[in-house]
Amino acid sequence: MGLAIEGVGVTAGGRTILQNVTARIAPGTLVAVIGPNGAGKSTLVKAMSGERRPAVGRVRLHGDDVSALAPAELAMQRAVLPQATSIAFPFTVFEIVGLGLRQRAGVDAAMRRLEVRRALAAVDLEGFGERLYQRLSGGEQQRVQLARVLCQIGKPVADDRAKLLILDEPTSSLDVRHQIAVLSIARRFADEGGLAVAVLHDLNLAVGFSDRLMVLEGGRLVADGKPEELLEGPMLAETFGTRMVVIKPPGWARPAVLPDLPRLDPQPR
Repeated sequence: MGLAIEGVGVTAGGRTILQNVTARIAPGTLVAVIGPNGAGKSTLVKAMSGERRPAVGRVRLHGDDVSALAPAELAMQRAVLPQATSIAFPFTVFEIVGLGLRQRAGVDAAMRRLEVRRALAAVDLEGFGERLYQRLSGGEQQRVQLARVLCQIGKPVADDRAKLLILDEPTSSLDVRHQIAVLSIARRFADEGGLAVAVLHDLNLAVGFSDRLMVLEGGRLVADGKPEELLEGPMLAETFGTRMVVIKPPGWARPAVLPDLPRLDPQPR
């Protein structure tokens, strides 16, 4: 079954943001959504998650229209890490992460503490539970939100149905080590049978972790395929308007993508 995106179009203020996007994502797959700024990436994942109803077309998760599912039911089947989350009140890290367990039945206080500790350990924030969320760095706050999402989604598969994990620019505030750690979580989620979708700007992370790239430009899906296949032609350079150099150092499992930086002539003194 999996996730089916069926001719999805989204408009806002008389402007077309997405146009006729169609794709299918099978369980056990990690998909990276890439493209230039304003291509419609975040709008697409909002349509995938049920947050935004398409003007035309629909998104189905295991045959169910995500826009028609009750919020409580949808929360048990998919979880979303948004680009940014604002918290106005002085909650502790433990309280923020624990919010992810609100829809999980049969979770008592002891289980809540255990699940929160596990999620914090998974994002390298063990021992942060009593700290105030507002006093953390931007990268630490981002990882707290990921821990909350992990508590919400639970195991990647339940009742023989793969769950959907959506990460919208999950590495934007993170150092290199934690970028790799966060995407390794998404990779494991897919490897254990779940559906994982990540919006990424770093092409090397997208190529290195994903099974498949969905490339958006101007609201259209202009390419959809395995990373190695899409790197072979000029598509990425044309999409991003930047010359690309693809290399594969000895011993590397995946290629690396480098922008071909222009040579800058030294300024006269």
